[in-house]
Amino acid sequence: MSWLSEFVDVYDKNEKNLGITSYRIYHSKSGEESKKAYQMLPVSHIFLNCTLQIDLNADGTFAGAFVVDDPKTIVPATIESSIRSGSGSYLVPLPADDKLQYLARDYSKWSGDEKYIESHKKYLEQFRAYLSFLKEYPDRYVYRTLQAVYRYVTENDIINDLWTGKIFGENVAKEKVAGNNLFKSTVRFNIRNPENVKRFENRRFFDAWTQYYHQVLQTDTVSGGTDEGIDYITGEENVILTSKHPKGILDNAANAKLISANDTTNFTFKGRFLTADETVTIGYDSSQKAHAAMKWLLTKQGFKIGDRYYLAWEVNGENTVDLSIVSQNPLLALAQKKFAEMTEIDTNTNIAENFRKVLIDGANKDDYSLQGSVHLIELESPVNGRFGVVYYQAMSLQQYISKFASWYGKTAIDDQQSFFNLRQVCYDIYGDRVDDKRMAATVSQLSHMILGSQIVPWSLLSAIYNRAIRPASFNDDKSWRRVMRTASKLFKAYYDEGEIKTMLNDSYHDRSYSFGRLLAIADVIEEGVLQGSENNEGRVTNAKRYMSSFAQRPLDTWKIIYTNLQPYLRKSKYSFKASKLIDEIFASLDAEDKHLNDPLNGKFLIGYSQQRNDWYQKKTSNE
Repeated sequence: MSWLSEFVDVYDKNEKNLGITSYRIYHSKSGEESKKAYQMLPVSHIFLNCTLQIDLNADGTFAGAFVVDDPKTIVPATIESSIRSGSGSYLVPLPADDKLQYLARDYSKWSGDEKYIESHKKYLEQFRAYLSFLKEYPDRYVYRTLQAVYRYVTENDIINDLWTGKIFGENVAKEKVAGNNLFKSTVRFNIRNPENVKRFENRRFFDAWTQYYHQVLQTDTVSGGTDEGIDYITGEENVILTSKHPKGILDNAANAKLISANDTTNFTFKGRFLTADETVTIGYDSSQKAHAAMKWLLTKQGFKIGDRYYLAWEVNGENTVDLSIVSQNPLLALAQKKFAEMTEIDTNTNIAENFRKVLIDGANKDDYSLQGSVHLIELESPVNGRFGVVYYQAMSLQQYISKFASWYGKTAIDDQQSFFNLRQVCYDIYGDRVDDKRMAATVSQLSHMILGSQIVPWSLLSAIYNRAIRPASFNDDKSWRRVMRTASKLFKAYYDEGEIKTMLNDSYHDRSYSFGRLLAIADVIEEGVLQGSENNEGRVTNAKRYMSSFAQRPLDTWKIIYTNLQPYLRKSKYSFKASKLIDEIFASLDAEDKHLNDPLNGKFLIGYSQQRNDWYQKKTSNE
C-alpha cells in the first residue's frame, strides 16, 4: 500500500490545484505544438463528457443552450453513480449534471419508454436532499445557484426547450432518440452572471458537494449502509470504508479499474478468508485521493507505450516535480546546463563524481531541497476493465542523484555529455520498426537497470552491436553514428573497467579496443580525402564498407582495408600522423597471439568512437 499512500500525499500537497485547468504541451516531429488540458479531481467528483450546455437565468428560466467545444467537465458524483453500469444504471443518477434520460421530465414521451420516469424521479429525490443540506450551508451563492437548476428541471421540459432553441429540430430529435444518440447526450448547467464564472469550474461548488456527501456517508455508517474500520493506506482507524473504487484513470482504458469491486466471485479471497473485508480495507477518502492524484499525474507528466504507462515524480517539500523527461526534470536540466557552460572537463577527474557535485551544488544554490523522495511506477492494462501496477520503486533524492551520476560516469565516452532518451535508445537497439510490446519491455528494462544494478543485459548489447557494425544498412550516416555512439556508451557501462576511461586511453592495449582505433584512423583519413573531392562526396569509406567483416576477422580484413587506404594516405595532409599512430597501435598487438584474428567484442566500438573523437578534437586544436 506504500505507493497508494504516496499518491494520497501528492493529493494533499496539491489541494490548491483542485479543479484548476492546466495544459500539457506536446510537440510533434514536424514541430507542431498541441496542448491537452488536465485537472485534479476533488473528492466525490468525476469527469463527465458533456455534449450540451444549458444556460439559465438566476431565477431558473431557460436562457439558451449550445453544443460545447470543451466537453470534459468536473461533476459531483456518489459512489454508485461514479461506477454505474448495466441494466440497473437508469436508477442511479448523478446529483446535478447528467444524461438527458435523468434530467428531462419529457424524456419518456420522446423515447417511448416509461422506465425513464423513474430515472427522473430518482434524480429529483437526490437533488432535493442535497438542497436541504445547502439551506443551512454558509455559502448562500451555492444554494441559490443550485436552487435555480432544480427549479428549471422540475418546471420545464428540457427536450422541448432544446427543440425550441433549435439545438434539435423535431424530426432530428425523434431520429436521435430512435438511434439512441439523444440517450447518450449529457448536459451541464450554468447560471449566467456578470462575472461569467462557470458553475462547473467553481471550487465553491466542489467543496459544498464534498462536505455534503461526506455527511451522507457518515449517516450511512450509523444506519449500517456503510462500514467503518481501518484504512490500510493511511493506517487510520474508524474511517469510512469503500469497496467500490474509481475508474477512468487511464485515458485509453476508460472502464479499467486498479482495484476491483468484485470480491465475491471468481478468483478472490475464497479459500483463505470468510469475508472480503478480511483481505484489505480501504478508506473512501484515501481511495478517492489516490486515484485522483494518479490520474492527474499521468495526464500531467506520464507517457504511454503500447499498453504500458510510465510515471516518474518527485515530492520535494510542498511541490510535485515532473521527472519524466530531461527538459522538465529540474536536476538533470540543471546538470545539462552546467556541463554546457564548461569550456573543458578535467579528464583526470572521475566524471561521475563531477556529475554528482554539479547536481548537488546546483540544487543547493537554487534552494532546492535534497530531502525529497523520487517515485517511479509502471502501469499496464492488458485486458479490458483492469489495469495493474507492474513496477514501483521509491528512493531518496540523494540516491536518485547518485544513481544518475554513476550511470553517466559509466557511459561517458567523451567530453560531450548527452542524456539518455530511453525511447530513442530502444530505436537504436532494435531499429525504427520496433513494436510497442518490445518497446515497452525495453524501456522498462533500461529504466530498472539505470536505477538498479546498472549491469547492461547482454541481449540488448548483442542486438545493438549487430546494428552498429553494419553502417551500410542505414539510410543516412547520422542515424548510424547515433547508434554507434549509443552502443559504445552501453558497452562502456557493461565493461566498467578502469582502463577504459572517459577519453581515449592510448596506453590501453586490449586487442578489440586497439583494432577499433585502427579502423577509426583508416575511416577518418579516407573520409577527409573524399570530402575534399567533389566527385567522391557521399561515397562510403572502405572502413565502413568492411566493418562487419572486420568485426568477425579483424586481422584478415585489416590487410584489405590498409591496402585500399594507401592512395588516400598519399593525398592526406595527415598521412604522417596517421601512419605513426597505425604503427604504434599495431606494435602494441601481440603478434604471437593465436586469437588475434578472432571476432572482436564491444570494446572495438569504444575504441573506434574514442579514436575518432580524439582525432577531430586534436585536429581542431591544431588548426
